[in-house]
Amino acid sequence: MKSTIKGAWQSIKLNLKKIPFVLAIKRRAYRNIYSITKYVFGFIRHSFFQPLLRFTIIRELMFDTSPTSTLLVAQMDSEAFVVSSQDHAVGKMLSCYGILDFEALESALPLLGWEGPLDLLIDVGANIGTVCITAVKRGVAERAIAIEPGPLNFSLLTTNACINQVGDKVIMHNLALGAADDDHVTFELSNTNCGDHRVRKTTEAGLHDEDKRETITIRSETFDSVIGPITASKTLIWMDTQGYEGYILAGATNAIAQKVPMILEFWPYGMKRSGSYLPLKQALIGSQYEWLYDLSDPSTKVPLSGEALDTIYNQLGESGKFTDLLVI
Repeated sequence: MKSTIKGAWQSIKLNLKKIPFVLAIKRRAYRNIYSITKYVFGFIRHSFFQPLLRFTIIRELMFDTSPTSTLLVAQMDSEAFVVSSQDHAVGKMLSCYGILDFEALESALPLLGWEGPLDLLIDVGANIGTVCITAVKRGVAERAIAIEPGPLNFSLLTTNACINQVGDKVIMHNLALGAADDDHVTFELSNTNCGDHRVRKTTEAGLHDEDKRETITIRSETFDSVIGPITASKTLIWMDTQGYEGYILAGATNAIAQKVPMILEFWPYGMKRSGSYLPLKQALIGSQYEWLYDLSDPSTKVPLSGEALDTIYNQLGESGKFTDLLVI
């Protein structure tokens, strides 16, 4: 009996839903609820939420309480970058503080003595594109080539190139660079700093618990084979590979022979862990390069020599300090 009554009631409800008058009332109610909800939330967002974002502490709170690997949008003056909440280095600097890692490049350009924009910027270790995308978007470089081995970083790099409308001017490669072609390297991933993923050369414990990091295998080629002949007259190499620069320079003999100016991150701690300081000196000393600028003090120009590099290395020490060097 109960099942019969229940079945009859279900039939009545289905038939009521088909009556045009009932359907019209239902649609009208849905539209009104949607409009009211949109207005209320819009009012809250624009009147209360948006002004709160002016405060750094609120932006920090939003970033730090976002679930791991949530994607956030950091809006700069003229660029926008999709970042991961996992990245408490570049991602957090962009989202919370509006800090764009572009000052070293800007300080180096006057030292080159070139007029107008760069013809080509080669960004090795491009991360999510804050250097190469910004340079192209602002007209500092006509075009760029970006090398980024990290899978997530590369995905964000390609996304950021598209949303900043420079995808047609930035060629992107998802691989590592090293001293040999057709190679594979072990790549360790940082849980908190997406710019500190590195080619692993040792499993010893370090300042950042590198021995506990997850690792993946990445394809590796030489700089010369990936970039090919460099014909642009105003080409600049930007290289930030967490202490692996010496091995990359060992595979960049064509660029070095042409004396292409380069900005290198110089990080003694990273070079010590990878054993890349000696290859770096071997690649640069005796080449056509003549001068060296430490971009932490770009007013000082010193002759390029092993002694000059050793002096900077010893001044920074192996505890984690770093700088950027312009080699010309």
